[in-house]
Amino acid sequence: MSAYDYTFKFLLLGDESAEKSAITKRYCYNIFNPSERLTIGVDFHVKLIEFKNKKIKLQIWDVGGEERFRFLLPTYSLGANAAFLLYDITRPQTLDNIKEWVNIIRQKGGDIPIMLIGTKLDLAEEKSRVPKEYGIRVAKKNKLSSFAEVSAKTGQNINKAFEILTELALERIEGRDYNQFIITDGIPYEEANIEFVETSKNNTHFKINDYLSLRLENDKTNIYVGGRLFRQCKYLLLDITKSESNKLKKIDSIDEAEAELDKKMELDHSIISPETEFWGHRSNLQAWYESDYDTRILHRNLAFPLLKELAEEGDNLARNILKQEIAKRLESGYPSVVLYLIEEDYYKYLRNEELDTIFENLQLLKHLQKWFKFFSEDLKKRVIKKLYQLHCPYCGCKVENNQVQKVLKGKGLRCLYCYSLIIKDD
Repeated sequence: MSAYDYTFKFLLLGDESAEKSAITKRYCYNIFNPSERLTIGVDFHVKLIEFKNKKIKLQIWDVGGEERFRFLLPTYSLGANAAFLLYDITRPQTLDNIKEWVNIIRQKGGDIPIMLIGTKLDLAEEKSRVPKEYGIRVAKKNKLSSFAEVSAKTGQNINKAFEILTELALERIEGRDYNQFIITDGIPYEEANIEFVETSKNNTHFKINDYLSLRLENDKTNIYVGGRLFRQCKYLLLDITKSESNKLKKIDSIDEAEAELDKKMELDHSIISPETEFWGHRSNLQAWYESDYDTRILHRNLAFPLLKELAEEGDNLARNILKQEIAKRLESGYPSVVLYLIEEDYYKYLRNEELDTIFENLQLLKHLQKWFKFFSEDLKKRVIKKLYQLHCPYCGCKVENNQVQKVLKGKGLRCLYCYSLIIKDD
């Protein structure tokens, strides 16, 4: 006679950053190693439990989620009683393989309970985190049995997740119907407060505030202002390598990042699903809104037109921020941004005295030759007037008038008294 009432085979599957091994070891041995090694092929653990007056032996199969180990999944799915599918809540792309894994498990393991697990709950405050509601929606869309968010580091919800999956497996093997519910809420799916509203197969809506929302329509992310289509979102900047990230340490805005990394990254958007890209745009726009519409967070070609549209729609915060952001970005002196604001006439939102203050900023004047020719005649006269009043920032001596003319012709500017370089040659 067996020493156990039941022996259950549980599968754990997820991308390499999803902490499969760390979660298994936290559950089985109550240990956590932040430098946990990558699972090569499959790892195997056993835990003996008593559950509802039954002795159960859990065989936990930690299956490598990398592409090179994918061929093992059909074989290991045979005879499984239940499965965990794990994703990293700080990396939305780790959800991309969920549908494929579900199909393989269903083909070989049958209609076993499958729970979707979001890992690294201890990092839930990160702005890049996948919203819990999105994870719930993925679980529902793939007809999974349950959902939870857990942390291997703190142990939060891990025992509860295994307890629930054990109960689901037990109910199935005993021929009883089992309910679908969400671990972190302890409530049925149908009672969950889902932030995403699915209106059709290819139509998802997310509201950022009373004026701004996003919709996934025919696999494209569209921005709506006041209920009207504003524009379609462009590509996300993705997969920045470590060497490329080193270039960004002194960069202050997404515009500077684009100029530094160049547009080769535009092609990378094809490797992610439309829903993941939708989440990425949603995260960017929500961060922009929560940061008081800071235009450094979005590309200039989107930030300023959208800010203008929101202001015209009646968003008082957008109206107040618009002028401040125009002035701030002009004063930053970053060439492509300043040129954009000039060519699109955004400087006209500022009063003359505000422009005078900006044109006293040396950071702006350092790159004057790059955009002076694009100024209107009235604006050119105003800039020249300010240049004639320019003093050396190092010694305070007034700049000679003949030097101003050289600057306007693309020459550099050096103080005749202290010899400090004020403006480099064009």
